Amino acid sequence: MKEIFSKQDTTKKPAIIVHRILDLIEDGGLLPGEKLPNELEIVRQSDISRASVREALSALELMGIIKRVPGEGTYISERGLAGKYTPKNILEKFLEDTERVQGSFEALEARMAIEPSVAVVATRRAEPEQIERMESLIRESEQALAEEDVERFLDLDGAFHIAVAEATNNETLIDISKDLMKRADVHMWRRYKEDLGLLEKTVEAHKRILNAIKEREPAKAGFYSEKHLARCV
Repeated sequence: MKEIFSKQDTTKKPAIIVHRILDLIEDGGLLPGEKLPNELEIVRQSDISRASVREALSALELMGIIKRVPGEGTYISERGLAGKYTPKNILEKFLEDTERVQGSFEALEARMAIEPSVAVVATRRAEPEQIERMESLIRESEQALAEEDVERFLDLDGAFHIAVAEATNNETLIDISKDLMKRADVHMWRRYKEDLGLLEKTVEAHKRILNAIKEREPAKAGFYSEKHLARCV
């Protein structure tokens, strides 16, 4: 296995791995379709913790830079830096923010696994006052967006997802959802979502999820929740 990661003596953060892979792709050191070393090999080469390596790979996969094939390994996407979320300067700015919040990408992966099912349960158990709460949060989000109050908008964004969980009337799902939201830190995504014009799309996604809950359509609720999170919340 060729050595592509150098050992780090000081900072041990996922951004180091992400930057290294992006630089190698840009310089031609890693080509589309090329297989990356496995997690343990990256740990050996870089001397960075496995948790940080896993976080970095999760980030790159969500960005569309790499793809993981079960039972085979991890490969550079055929699109390389022309992945889902370009240009590179947006990724660079985002990495500045992720350095502050360890574990956010893994938390997002967990949300992607859990929240569609939470939305499905909500379609079956949401009470009228809980639906009214979600409607109110969407109205407040639209107002915050109109007033360009992004901090408040992000608070309301997180509150909407918690409200969906609360509509399951299942304390375990509510506790899990609250913990994941805290770990994922919606404010960390601010510059990323602004630069990609995702704020308005967030409101529309929330409306689709809520409409599916109101219509008691579990398949739609799960689908729209999954689609929403696949766009990096």
